[in-house]
Amino acid sequence: MDEKGFAYTMDAVLALIPIIIVLFGISNFSASPELPLGIHSSHKAHDTMDLMVNYCDGNDQSVLERVSTILTQGNHSQTSIDSAGEIASNFLDKNMAGSEYLLIEEKQLGGKKLAGKMELKNTDNIATASRNCGNYTFRIYVR
Repeated sequence: MDEKGFAYTMDAVLALIPIIIVLFGISNFSASPELPLGIHSSHKAHDTMDLMVNYCDGNDQSVLERVSTILTQGNHSQTSIDSAGEIASNFLDKNMAGSEYLLIEEKQLGGKKLAGKMELKNTDNIATASRNCGNYTFRIYVR
């Protein structure tokens, strides 16, 4: 092979490299934005519940421990449910500004709403997380 043929061949091969890179980049591009949104909501739900379990605001009890203590001491009365819901609402409103959420207790109160205003009729893009605290199972729904 003479030098001119080799130079033209090398030039053609080097010109294909950027084209191949662009094609691989386009083929890996996700056109569906729902997956990252779902992952983000799922992380947000789990992170929020972890924060409620671990965050202590000037006392020795976490948010969920305070809520379950109030429910236990009040024998699940409507007053204790309202008081526990107020504590949870204050915390969640501060930490989840701009997000829809619903916090319920499943085990002792049978799915009674404690905090939030989200309706569960349309369950598209809703993430959930649950934690146990004492004899209670709390579940949060986040959109």
